[in-house]
Amino acid sequence: MNRIAELRKEKNMSQISLGMKLNVSQKMISAYENGKNEPSIDLLIRMADIFHVSIDYIVGYSENRYPQHQVPDSSFYSFPKKDINRLFRDLSDRNKWIAQGVLLGLLASQREDPEPDEEDGYEPSEISEP
Repeated sequence: MNRIAELRKEKNMSQISLGMKLNVSQKMISAYENGKNEPSIDLLIRMADIFHVSIDYIVGYSENRYPQHQVPDSSFYSFPKKDINRLFRDLSDRNKWIAQGVLLGLLASQREDPEPDEEDGYEPSEISEP
């Protein structure tokens, strides 16, 4: 269960803070991380929600971090807006500034050329506002 420690550290969380989120002691978190004890299914589900990864990834069954239902398909517009918001929230402060700059640049270029290329494959009326 060393992935628990890896994920916890990626989120800059202490064992105590993870324990508080899961309502278990710091000693239990340490035992999970050292393989001395295994978390229940309920705790694994809650950890998956906290770390935004699949349970399979936490337990080492898969190298794929993301649950299949969170993997975006090729269509941006089928990607749920709440997931986009979550992804943005998970960015570091520096990357949030970069993402915001990219979006502002795209908006500015769109204002300069409001007509989409025929190759874009969509009509502006098909896109809903956020």
